Amino acid sequence: MRALRLVIVVGFIALGCPTLPEAPCQVGIPAVTPYLVQLRPLESLPEQCPQGQQYQVLTASMYRPPESSGPATVVFMPPLSTVEPPSAAQALGRFETFRAPASGVCRVDTLTPATDDAATPTNAPVPVGAVTYSLSDMLVLSDTAHQGTQFQANVVVDYGIPGCNSLKYVAQGVVPVTGCLNDSVCLPEVVATEPWAPAGRGIGSGLPLDNRAFCNLDPALLDNSEVTSLLGVGREAYEDPNDGSLHDVGVCFYSEPFPSLCPSGSTLSTSGPCVVGPGSNPH
Repeated sequence: MRALRLVIVVGFIALGCPTLPEAPCQVGIPAVTPYLVQLRPLESLPEQCPQGQQYQVLTASMYRPPESSGPATVVFMPPLSTVEPPSAAQALGRFETFRAPASGVCRVDTLTPATDDAATPTNAPVPVGAVTYSLSDMLVLSDTAHQGTQFQANVVVDYGIPGCNSLKYVAQGVVPVTGCLNDSVCLPEVVATEPWAPAGRGIGSGLPLDNRAFCNLDPALLDNSEVTSLLGVGREAYEDPNDGSLHDVGVCFYSEPFPSLCPSGSTLSTSGPCVVGPGSNPH
């Protein structure tokens, strides 16, 4: 039986009113689960470069001096990178404000480049070298209801291939990472009689109730060996305990572009306009 390593977060996400109280700007869930980041190309790509959208795993940390009211410094890092010095693998930036504004969206203007020497982008005609990501214009949904569970950023990627050193993407990241076999697993409501993810909603998806999500089974995700080795998802990664059949495991991902919120007036349940499904996000 193939082991499936799933990162599941229980009871972390606050689901109160997104404007009360004011929340500090923050990233994800440090030391618990990394972000899965989807990279969507903003332009046509040279034929010698990896084609289509790509995926990357980034760990996130945040630093603020004790009792400081200044904006926090954030650090994003590919967890398998072994470049020297280690700081070359870290994307460092700083929030513009200490607390989230009324919109709930915090901003990081620029971050230092981060290099991953273990990246495995799919649909690459030739082998890639160490891949460097330069992120900017990062927006993090940091209000009380979301607590940094989602971000968007512009990113320029250098794949270490001639002619592939300044490719432009938009990045969207999700945390926590929850494996799934189908869309229904990505609904937030807990169904205690069901198995845990990726097969059921025994403890829910871990995503905020007012974000619209679906089970992302994109081949570019399932075939990315760096991502699948870190997250325990991918081709035939789940064995049914009843009949031994193998199933592909995707990741619960946002159905809409950032901030991927349910339309105003939506019912936050299994019916109505805010339900699971691919939605309008480019996938």
